[in-house]
Amino acid sequence: MNRPGYRGLPRSLQALLWVVLVLMIALAFYGSLPAAIDGIFHLVNVSPEKIPWVASRITAVLGYGALAASTVYGLGMTTHILDRISRRLVNDTLHESLSFWGLLLGSSHALLLLLDTYIGFGWDSILVPFVAPWRPLAVGLGSIALYLLILLIVTSKARKFIGLGLWRAIHLLAFVAFALITAHGFLAGTESTLLWAKLMYVAAAGLVAFFTGIRIVERIRSEEHTSELQS
Repeated sequence: MNRPGYRGLPRSLQALLWVVLVLMIALAFYGSLPAAIDGIFHLVNVSPEKIPWVASRITAVLGYGALAASTVYGLGMTTHILDRISRRLVNDTLHESLSFWGLLLGSSHALLLLLDTYIGFGWDSILVPFVAPWRPLAVGLGSIALYLLILLIVTSKARKFIGLGLWRAIHLLAFVAFALITAHGFLAGTESTLLWAKLMYVAAAGLVAFFTGIRIVERIRSEEHTSELQS
């Protein structure tokens, strides 16, 4: 089946998107930066022992955002939707970069927990699934997801050595990793009861389901087209 090649967005639309992005960033900083600065000074002066925990929560949310975006972006690449607006090399690079930053932030989230003195996480709590002193099931799911993410990134870098077939088989674990890390965030995240967090998880899961559905439909149509040509 023929696929539409890269066409790129019109320059007028590109300019409009950049303007919208700049405005969104400006509004976010204008609305949240003063309160964030006050909160940081309050935390340092009043409850410095909570800094590792708060920093861990921030890196957890940012890490989940990067990993969810990487998963959605990867699925978008398999449907060839993104090939219409961006070159394949750019898409591959962005997908890998999002995965890397997700791993880096997720690892930082785990390491910061070791500095928290309230619960008392140890190396075994982070590295061995389901033995943490606090919400062991949820923390264990996060540990397994972290291992899967490392496997996915390493095998992607070694794709030319292990072969495309094996890489594709291993890469299917991305669905498992996404499901585990979503469950980890929802069950372990202290902010998971807040509306914005619920919307984040629902939006990420919804986009993954949407692009997965598109991919399944495209696969079925491709197989039907191949069968018609062979008959």
